[in-house]
Amino acid sequence: MSEKEKTSEKPEKNFHFILMGKGGVGKTTVSSFITQFIQDELQEKTLCIDTDQVNASFYGFKTLNVEKLSIMENNEIIARGWDTLIEKLFKTDKKNTIIDNGASSFIPFLAYALENDLVELLTSEENDFIGKVYFHTIIAGGESLGHTLNGLSSMIEQFGEYPVTFVVWLNQYHAKIEDKGLKFFEMEEYKKYKNKIQYVLQLPEYTSSTFGQDISDMLSKNRTFKDMLESKSVSIASRHRYKKAQKEIFDILYQLPIF
Repeated sequence: MSEKEKTSEKPEKNFHFILMGKGGVGKTTVSSFITQFIQDELQEKTLCIDTDQVNASFYGFKTLNVEKLSIMENNEIIARGWDTLIEKLFKTDKKNTIIDNGASSFIPFLAYALENDLVELLTSEENDFIGKVYFHTIIAGGESLGHTLNGLSSMIEQFGEYPVTFVVWLNQYHAKIEDKGLKFFEMEEYKKYKNKIQYVLQLPEYTSSTFGQDISDMLSKNRTFKDMLESKSVSIASRHRYKKAQKEIFDILYQLPIF
């Protein structure tokens, strides 16, 4: 059997890291949407891990079967937590793994991932699987804009030369993503790194008292679209809006040819 034929027999694994050093910008929202899309739309099982030591909200989505894993203690990465994470990523039989990393561990996580050759480990041709690494990050408006742009810059500066696919999510739920009249695609950060950013996705702006309230209620209760659509306590009108919003989110995720 040729080496090419051997490689083609390896299962593919996608590792989705949701990363940002600013809290409250939508990391868990993106994590839950990606997971729901894979589980409910594609009908595939996932490995989901929440490493947030402060606010493990992804873990709160019980129907998504999220595992909680401590990789930090006293604001420092702990080796046993890191080793456990690596073991889980290598041993999983799931095609897609989603890791929601906490804001407080953003900088330590990137530093440790760089020091311990995380990307090389997961994408090496010597693996028994074909590994692809995706860094999903969120750009938010208002007072979070500067923080999130800096987070994006930090990620690309450190990992831009590695086989990482960068996915930027624009979240204008709290405020428009604008700076002195400039939109995201006009900002210096985007212009500087646009050749490294493979995908830019826009989250729907659900700010009204109908759709916005429904989505807010769902996420604040750590519920999924499927949970709400199957709940007898949800009104007919809200159920219709949830169904429409679910389709809009899933259509956005279909733009990513990575699942």
